[in-house]
Amino acid sequence: MSTETQSNAHILTETVCGISDVPKLLPNRPHVATVWRWTKRGVKGRFLETYRIGGRVVTSAEAVHRFLEATQR
Repeated sequence: MSTETQSNAHILTETVCGISDVPKLLPNRPHVATVWRWTKRGVKGRFLETYRIGGRVVTSAEAVHRFLEATQR
């Protein structure tokens, strides 16, 4: 999902977490590099939604859930 075509600002109204915190939300604890890959290259044409605040990239627990649901199909 390109930030130029769609805003992910709605992430800020959800449970915000940093990219490095995402593995702690998941039972198999993927490496943080895997999470970055989900944001940059995606899986099956789906990308993990992120939002940049200053120099920090954040996502939300809900965005992770949406991403995992979308990639299971």
